[in-house]
Amino acid sequence: MRRVTILGLAALMLIVVAACGESEPEGPPVYDAYPPMEVEDQRGYSVTFTTSVGRIRFVMLPQEALLAVNSFIFLINEGYYDGLAFHRVVPGLFAESGDATGTGTGNAGYTFEVEPPQRPYARGLIALANDGTPNSNGSRFFFILGDLAGSAEAPHEYTIFGHVRENHAVSWATLDKIEAAEEEVTILSTVATEGCLPAWMGFGRC
Repeated sequence: MRRVTILGLAALMLIVVAACGESEPEGPPVYDAYPPMEVEDQRGYSVTFTTSVGRIRFVMLPQEALLAVNSFIFLINEGYYDGLAFHRVVPGLFAESGDATGTGTGNAGYTFEVEPPQRPYARGLIALANDGTPNSNGSRFFFILGDLAGSAEAPHEYTIFGHVRENHAVSWATLDKIEAAEEEVTILSTVATEGCLPAWMGFGRC
């Protein structure tokens, strides 16, 4: 009888230990709806990505794409982009990231209005990816690596919401490295700042 009891207790302990070792399945964060509006169209916003090949700093354009900037900064502050890879890079055209599934079709759980671009596509601009239908902007974005005007890779309008900081050699060098990388480039961390980043971070003025 005592042996049966001991065996029963041992079995129970194994079940408890196994249960304690189990963790909730991890997956990309998903948000129920577009976030509250926190940015203003007449304020300046800067973003810095630290990637596996260097840092890149870009300036937001809320006066041209307020919805896109608001969503992007929200996701940055949530840490959504930290650890994501550039899942698709086409030299001379674009480098795309922002999909936590890595498939090129995922998003953060919500989509929103496509804001028409206010300037020609040019190297160093950053735009949101969409599927060509209304309200299909989401978390996916891409750096433009060349002239997309008239390209088959740009069959419809993409919302332009930022640009690499002009005359900042480090940022442009990082963009070159992302384009030329033979291995997948990862976004290690992201920071969004209202106004300009301080000089001690190596950026100084906007």
